[in-house]
Amino acid sequence: MMRDYRGHRDEVQGSPHFFLPDGLDVHNPGIGLRWEGDPGAGYPVVEDDDPGAYDALARRALG
Repeated sequence: MMRDYRGHRDEVQGSPHFFLPDGLDVHNPGIGLRWEGDPGAGYPVVEDDDPGAYDALARRALG
């Protein structure tokens, strides 16, 4: 997966990526991460995970 990402990193911001009707776009909702090693050459380390972020996005989309 990372080898494929490195080959296309100029084209892809990441997944999941949500786009809401009001123009908001959110990459990796509820996830905070950092890179171990050089960006794009190392690997991501998840530091925060907020499952409530999805509920907040759903409420905003319906709102």
